[in-house]
Amino acid sequence: MSEGLVLVHRAPSSLLTHVEWTISGITGNPTKINWSKDDSINSGFRGSVVIDCSLNDCATLASAFMNLKQLSFEVIHQSELSGARWSFTPSLGMFHCASDEAGNLVVGENQLRASIEKAGSNILKLQAELRKLLGQAWDDELEPYRELIGGAESNHGIVSAEAERVSYGQNIRPL
Repeated sequence: MSEGLVLVHRAPSSLLTHVEWTISGITGNPTKINWSKDDSINSGFRGSVVIDCSLNDCATLASAFMNLKQLSFEVIHQSELSGARWSFTPSLGMFHCASDEAGNLVVGENQLRASIEKAGSNILKLQAELRKLLGQAWDDELEPYRELIGGAESNHGIVSAEAERVSYGQNIRPL
């Protein structure tokens, strides 16, 4: 089994127990999240938990959370060699990307070729296409909520690269 990290950035109080039940049902292990009130949101909460899970478990979990529609969350899966991240906000929907062992996004050759083809010689359009590939809109929206809850960075290194990327920001500069 590999590890996953569930970061619930925003959740209404009515869904807290449901989130824990969903994680428990998918992983087969009882899950309790230490929720903290988020004063920036009216009756909103945030929390995180490290789970033992497969890549399929993380995908199933992200899909189940997405169906709740009121959550903003990230599910990060990490194994020895690869991983994946699912980010969701009610306004943007779901973003999914593969990642390497250091937590960096992995963009495929065909994705890059399609972006270059779509942009043609327009450098601003190329920047916009690359931002889409990197999920920049999700990063921008989730950035205010990304605070490592309870020292999640130290949890077996699962988010150390992700935490570093988030803390330093990841902007595409003009070419």
